[in-house]
Amino acid sequence: MKTLYAACLSRLGLTQAEAATLHGVRLDTVKSWCAGRNRVPAGAWDDLRACESQIIDGSEELRERWEAAGSPPLEIDDSEAGGAGLMALADFVLGCDAPVQIGQTDATIELRARIAELEADRAEWVEVERLRMGKVQ
Repeated sequence: MKTLYAACLSRLGLTQAEAATLHGVRLDTVKSWCAGRNRVPAGAWDDLRACESQIIDGSEELRERWEAAGSPPLEIDDSEAGGAGLMALADFVLGCDAPVQIGQTDATIELRARIAELEADRAEWVEVERLRMGKVQ
């Protein structure tokens, strides 16, 4: 990674195309920010902070559901999650001391369903923010 902005995208699990949608800018603009050719505007940092907040909230919700389920072993299957949902799951797993196992459990089936909901919520949030701010790609 060449820039702090690129590192933030990586940390948030955002592709450059997803970041362009989030910010309401062209993909070329995000590429120039990642390469350090152009300065990242303050509003873009605010967008990234809001995305990070959503990941943290998702992780905290996953922890609460996991604890309510009796803190069972976790099945990790990242093939069905991406973006904020996957990052929330990663944050949750790294922040707990549960054994990790391969194979489905009722608790992880429920967690995976919630991850899918988080992904849908994130996509909707990005679109609403883009429309609210009057941003056009």
